[in-house]
Amino acid sequence: MKIYALILAGGMGSRMDNADKGLVHWHNRPLIDHVIERIRPQVDRIAVSANRNIEEYAARTPHVFPDARQWQHCGPLAALCTAANDLLLAQADWLLIVPCDMPLLPENLVSRCLAMAKRTPLSNAFYVETPVRQQYSVMFIRPQILQSAVPYLYSGMRTIRGWLQQQRARVVPFDDEAAFANYNTPEDLKEMP
Repeated sequence: MKIYALILAGGMGSRMDNADKGLVHWHNRPLIDHVIERIRPQVDRIAVSANRNIEEYAARTPHVFPDARQWQHCGPLAALCTAANDLLLAQADWLLIVPCDMPLLPENLVSRCLAMAKRTPLSNAFYVETPVRQQYSVMFIRPQILQSAVPYLYSGMRTIRGWLQQQRARVVPFDDEAAFANYNTPEDLKEMP
């Protein structure tokens, strides 16, 4: 079974003083390095969706791509629409999708998602839920369903939540809220452990 990962690092970083969030340092290393360190043992390949500093991301994985021009500035769904046409990602049995600003992702993220997928074999999409919130940006999906993100985006819809609802995505519960903490502002970086 092939499990690939896609890290979403294409945001504008507006709440992070327009910095490229994946490359913002936390504990003396870019956030994306922490994310890669957490998920690399759990997946077979890692791709990154980034719209700037492509070379810096390419130093971490050879599979880096920007949003297709027609979907630029459409948020994370643009990355999913672009990924829908990625031949390498299409070869995976499952695709883990995570944001670049969650450096504490659990080491059992994939195994828990896989266990839920085995219990609900007709489901093609899953997302994480913690006691406090739904973590829609942490997904475990069949790559084939990415094609459905294109008409969804063209219809004017922009939220991952709405697209996941269209896919009848199932919840994978996690108790550890801190493992899914994300860093959106410079203050977050100072406050988080």
